[in-house]
Amino acid sequence: MTRGHPPTVAIGEAQRQAASMGCPVLAASTRGIILPFDFVIYDQGSIILVRVRRLRYAGYEIADVEVSCQKEIEALRAISAGPEISRQLHVRGPDRHWHRYVVLPDSVEEIGMEADRDGERVIG
Repeated sequence: MTRGHPPTVAIGEAQRQAASMGCPVLAASTRGIILPFDFVIYDQGSIILVRVRRLRYAGYEIADVEVSCQKEIEALRAISAGPEISRQLHVRGPDRHWHRYVVLPDSVEEIGMEADRDGERVIG
């Protein structure tokens, strides 16, 4: 999946962020088994599989993320999922800001972070 060690601190931050929005979070830490996602969010009847990636260099446009996170996106797409399961990529850059993307079968779309225009929380 990724080179080197998993971004443990970033994964923890992403899990806390999701939990602070009121969503149950299930860590996907297993010994000896490499999963294509780092944790699972349950949000209003939907299951969201989340992969976390830290980037060394800023570049958050969809085209940039598709190149820099190609392996993670391919691994998420390889998971068979029905309509109630979605796949997301949460990216933290060198500026420590988070950017979130939904990984669809043929595309990647950026999604909101903590709130939408009306101030409501946005997870998936």
